[in-house]
Amino acid sequence: MKNLFWLIFAICPLFILSCGGEENGSEESVSGDETIAVSIRAAGSDECTGMELGCLTDLALVVFQIKDGKGETVFSKSVERKDIDKHLELTGIKNAENATLIISVFGADSSGVANLNTVKWQGKVTQLKFEKGEKTEVTVLLYPTDVQKKEISMPAGLKTQRFGHVSTVLPDGRILVTGGFTLCYSNGKCPASKSVEIIDLESGKVETLADMVEERAMHTVVPLSDGSVLILGGIHMLDVNWQEQAFEGFPLMRFVPTTASTTIEKYMPKYPKYNMDANGFGSSIANRTEAVTTTSEIPFSTFQSIAAEKISDTETAVFLVGGLTEIQEEGSESNKIVASKKTYRFIVSETDDGTLSVGEVEELAESSEGMLLPAVAYSNGSIIAAGGRPSASEFAGSVISKDASENFGTSKDNIFFTQGTVVNGNLYTFGGYELDSAAGGLAESNRNKVRKWSVSGKDVSAPGDLLRTRGNNIVFPGSVYDSKNNRLIVIGGINASDIYQVVNVDSLALYGEPTSHAMNDKRIMPSAAVVPAGIIGDKPMIVITGGTSELDSTGSLVQTIKINNL
Repeated sequence: MKNLFWLIFAICPLFILSCGGEENGSEESVSGDETIAVSIRAAGSDECTGMELGCLTDLALVVFQIKDGKGETVFSKSVERKDIDKHLELTGIKNAENATLIISVFGADSSGVANLNTVKWQGKVTQLKFEKGEKTEVTVLLYPTDVQKKEISMPAGLKTQRFGHVSTVLPDGRILVTGGFTLCYSNGKCPASKSVEIIDLESGKVETLADMVEERAMHTVVPLSDGSVLILGGIHMLDVNWQEQAFEGFPLMRFVPTTASTTIEKYMPKYPKYNMDANGFGSSIANRTEAVTTTSEIPFSTFQSIAAEKISDTETAVFLVGGLTEIQEEGSESNKIVASKKTYRFIVSETDDGTLSVGEVEELAESSEGMLLPAVAYSNGSIIAAGGRPSASEFAGSVISKDASENFGTSKDNIFFTQGTVVNGNLYTFGGYELDSAAGGLAESNRNKVRKWSVSGKDVSAPGDLLRTRGNNIVFPGSVYDSKNNRLIVIGGINASDIYQVVNVDSLALYGEPTSHAMNDKRIMPSAAVVPAGIIGDKPMIVITGGTSELDSTGSLVQTIKINNL
């Protein structure tokens, strides 16, 4: 399958031809058994851009299987390549509720005979209904079953190019894409967006949904039990100019978030999924969002980090760490803006009818130093905060609970603008600017460590320079945890924007082969999500969206959506 980027199976209206999508000019009635008409189209790389099946040089056999809601096979049919070139009709399907359609593609061996030992491509659609005398129209996107050395492009891209957004896997396997920055002005300011879209992995369709209540980027999203999501925090603007005057005790900042997003909202994506909606299956739920009422003011601020953790089926604990705050100096009439030492906590609860309530805000123990955009994680009732300390700090991390705040680490671990991922209660950070004490600013040297910040041991581990770059520090990468293989994937970022890298969780070492995957697009501040095994195929899958080639007005925002099996 060299040069093949993606393959799409469209289960289309009865009179669509597979190669070219032309109507045959006549109408045939459907009687008796249920009928599905199948059209196969393929597209590939620059060397294979047509819609003909000639791109699929090793396609030998396609197997269609339908299982009912009990998991029993009610239909199975094998179709050879020669019978797929044009019109294909599947009939004789039994009545079935909550059915699943699975399409498997087998390649040919050296003699041209179908090799039935290995499925090369696979797609799946769930929650279908087959009823006597009815047609069912389904669109299916097939995915390669092998791990690729290069990402595979989905046929559709994002409707709105963006970076600094959040992609969230919903319970039905779709991916909700919220907010982010959609452009940068020549003055270095990048405004956030309210826009939202959804990626349907079964069909490969991407749809624009209703806007959020408030524009936001670099925000936090938590899936809820009813299929909606909780959205909170974030900023309205990112200024990519150097800060003219440092906050007291801190180095000059290369990037400055301005104006905090202050609302909490519950966002309900459009339901049902694309194929269910196209056939009138399931109850239609309109896309909507609503601001969540709070009984007290939530102290959101810029340069603040947020950790959100489900502590029960119906409760989410939210922690606000560091950021900027105003204090009034003794003898002065004006307020002074300083880094906050505060960590706040509140609980968001879901009721049976889907209503959200926000509990009172409480303060945890105050840290010894203010923090600006530290990397944060929740573990066993405590918050671990890494980096973002004043220039003179002797420490880099803190474990903060209700009654105590304990520092650990050393000043050489003090990092800024790092990306963090939580695994088993520990915090892993990737790259970021280190403090250059001699120069009084942020170091631009090639120091690209993966660090593990341990809550239980109150220590930090780093194997030394590790991540690959095209220049100096990696800043603003995306990151995600691959639980199947117990490894971390670090995607793009400043100076490593066109690769993603695979890191062993236990050793913090790059995997041997391949340690990195080349990407066609440069991606700074992309977002990635892991879709669990069973949603499409038997393996979990990484989906990478968005990013920009440069963090200024010269950057090219990325539209393509890339996937790969893990």
